Amino acid sequence: MSITFSGLASGLDSSAMIDQLVSAEKQPAVLLGKKVSSLNRQGTIVDDLISKLRAFGDRARGLDTASEIRAVKADRSDTGHVGVAVSGTASISTHSLRVVDTARGQSVTSRLFTSDAPGVLGDGSVTIDSASGDPVTVSWTAADSLSAIAARINDAGAAATAAVVFDGTSYRLVATSRETGTAAAPTFSESGDTLGWSDPARVTVAARDASFVLDGIPITRGKNVVSDVLAGVTLTLTAAHGAAEPDTTITIAGDGEALRDKVKGLVDSFNAVTGALDGQLRYTGTTKGPDTLFGDSTLRQLQGALGRLVTSEHGGATLRGLGVKLDASGRLSLDQSAFDSALSKDPAAVEALFVGGGLASAIATLNEQYTRAGDGVLSAKAKGIDDRTASYQKDISRIENAAAALGDRLRAQFTALERAISTMKTQSTQMLSILGQLG
Repeated sequence: MSITFSGLASGLDSSAMIDQLVSAEKQPAVLLGKKVSSLNRQGTIVDDLISKLRAFGDRARGLDTASEIRAVKADRSDTGHVGVAVSGTASISTHSLRVVDTARGQSVTSRLFTSDAPGVLGDGSVTIDSASGDPVTVSWTAADSLSAIAARINDAGAAATAAVVFDGTSYRLVATSRETGTAAAPTFSESGDTLGWSDPARVTVAARDASFVLDGIPITRGKNVVSDVLAGVTLTLTAAHGAAEPDTTITIAGDGEALRDKVKGLVDSFNAVTGALDGQLRYTGTTKGPDTLFGDSTLRQLQGALGRLVTSEHGGATLRGLGVKLDASGRLSLDQSAFDSALSKDPAAVEALFVGGGLASAIATLNEQYTRAGDGVLSAKAKGIDDRTASYQKDISRIENAAAALGDRLRAQFTALERAISTMKTQSTQMLSILGQLG
């Protein structure tokens, strides 16, 4: 370990002097560090704008097809027989529905057993087949219990599941089809010491198709969830109608509130973008620092493009015609009553603007131009900021390394100087001592 002398011989505070020189050498790095800090803040601003602009584009893409804009809702005259779900492809209409039978699966019981213990069966097997899947064969030996056989059947993924049932006296192995409907009812082929499932007399619950009458048309399906009868409508049959119960009336109507909420979401998303832009570009009487994007030409171009986009005509239609207006601050506002009135006069007004007029597509195009990875305007700006930051960081490292090397050299030089002075002082003392003796 080297010993450093700090002014012991020379009387100079060399350590403080070196620290000051090193600090002066690092000063350019300190200034560059401030620039890096400002660039990091600018990068955060650009990333936030990209995120908000992409969210605005996503909102527009939720309005770029007729099925997305045609918001509909379903109602029914009673809730005890059928559930109804609709999508934008459903037509506005009214239907009468009567549930005759709901679909169910088949259940088959085995012969009786005195226990669930191993040995109640000898060696045997069963092949389970159905129209809805491939046949599956499960085997057992005398070492298997009923529960073990049931578990093996369930793990095999056959068309039926199995469970052990104890009635208080005897045990049975009950097979139940995985799916409802007659086509999904399993068949059983057995060999060896059998369960008895292949005996038709052991069917305790027969498979049944769903049966219902829609607008006077008798229809059957193998499942209770039916989505292929009315376009855009999914019916869930829950219970059959009683003889004295009236048919269920299903009404599919336009959902103006849901459509208004979609447009309101677009408005809010637009305002998030313009609010972020305004926060950077608006002069409030106080000079903004270098860590902002005040006066940035890219942001001003985006601000102008957004303003033109929402105030222009698209296929002869405008946002203003739907009660959406741009105020002096650059933000949109939705007049609910004006929107409802416009939709009442023309139910297709929103579709005419966003789909037919191409406003949704225009928003998506602008979004891509600015946020597309690699060559989007804002994406390229963010990369430029990152590149400058990386360059400054390299310069900072170079300067700091040079300053550290300077400090090491100066400390070595001052240490050598102190040693030399110390040696000279020692020699001088010795010479004076010798001269004193001679005198």
